Amino acid sequence: MNIYIILKLVHILASIIAVGFNLSYVVWLMKGKNQPSHLLFALQGIKLLDDWVANPSYILALLSGLGMCYVGNLAMFSITWIFYPLILFTLMGIVAFGFYTPTLSRQIKILQTEGAESRAYQQIDQKQTLLGMILFAFALAIVVIMILKPNW
Repeated sequence: MNIYIILKLVHILASIIAVGFNLSYVVWLMKGKNQPSHLLFALQGIKLLDDWVANPSYILALLSGLGMCYVGNLAMFSITWIFYPLILFTLMGIVAFGFYTPTLSRQIKILQTEGAESRAYQQIDQKQTLLGMILFAFALAIVVIMILKPNW
């Protein structure tokens, strides 16, 4: 088995794990909102999974993808189905690390101090929902482009 195939396996598995865990956040949030006594647990669970599973998996997907480009001698800036996902991945990283993660931490703190019924919590929950949808749209677009490999 050659290194390219191993990198491809790691890339695909890391992508499945990252996107799959992100999709599970919807279930965690629905459970927390339907059972308010579990909301803090759900948000803390999302934070744990995001920090220790999803985000490291995205980084592993990026590194293995770059490794495939190197090993396979692929010109990532000339191949559109590689280049555009890299742009989307960069944007996703900015939104995730610049906004989503810090907002999630603030959301947990506001829930602990002011409760889920407070205006501050309702506002940050709306913001976090929007950020989550944006991030998932980026991730889904990346997966679609990588699978379909359009030749724009």
